Amino acid sequence: MDRRVRRETGHACSPRNPRTSVACPHARSIRATAPRMFTTVASYLDPIEAQIARGLLLSEGIEAHVGDEHLALANWEWRLAIGGARLRVADADAVRARAILRAMEEGAYAIDDEAAPLDAALRAPDRESVSSRLAWLALVLLSVPLPWRRRQPDDSAVRDA
Repeated sequence: MDRRVRRETGHACSPRNPRTSVACPHARSIRATAPRMFTTVASYLDPIEAQIARGLLLSEGIEAHVGDEHLALANWEWRLAIGGARLRVADADAVRARAILRAMEEGAYAIDDEAAPLDAALRAPDRESVSSRLAWLALVLLSVPLPWRRRQPDDSAVRDA
């Protein structure tokens, strides 16, 4: 067995090993774990915008990753210097991803104002109630130290025997 081949792939029946047959049962897993190349399709100064665009691409079935996101969040003043957060997709999906992002910028995914009419019956619930006011009153009264429960200056923890 060739040790160099075993070191490269992790098993002896590699397709690169001339001593074994061509039909290797592990050949498919070797190809599946081969590194894929990614292409930067967009760059955003705000990492949150990059995550929104990534979510759109994921919903369209394109695997996407945001690079330099944490650096842009931790050091916000470096965003221009590093080029912002980069949205990366596989090389095979780059053209389709750019078309989807272009459609998003043109407003194809925008929600119309008429799509969700404002309803006058919808309003925020009233947060003030009798029970909430009683709870605040109990908190205030029970957190006040009682003056008649204080120790006297001559009452010490160590007493003379």
